[in-house]
Amino acid sequence: MVTLVEKIVSLENEADSIVAAARDEAHKLEKSAMTDAEAYRRKLSEDMEAKVSSFQKEMEAKHKASVMEAEEELVRALGAVDQIADHIVKEQIDRIVGRFSEI
Repeated sequence: MVTLVEKIVSLENEADSIVAAARDEAHKLEKSAMTDAEAYRRKLSEDMEAKVSSFQKEMEAKHKASVMEAEEELVRALGAVDQIADHIVKEQIDRIVGRFSEI
């Protein structure tokens, strides 16, 4: 009977050792998973920041080009207005004043 009790105690000790080793392994896996998850979150954040920065630069460049184009168009339009002869402008002003005089 003593040997049976010793065997049971030995099995219990072995089972405790297995459970303790499994807990240690579980803690190591959890720590590794947390580290991996944090690294993944960090990488996603960096990727997102890079995309936002790239998009912002692209939009700023498009906006700058659009403003430059609008300024060039304004210069062309003002140049065209400047090309109108003074006597034609005077004639148009007289026609407008004449029209208002009729009303």
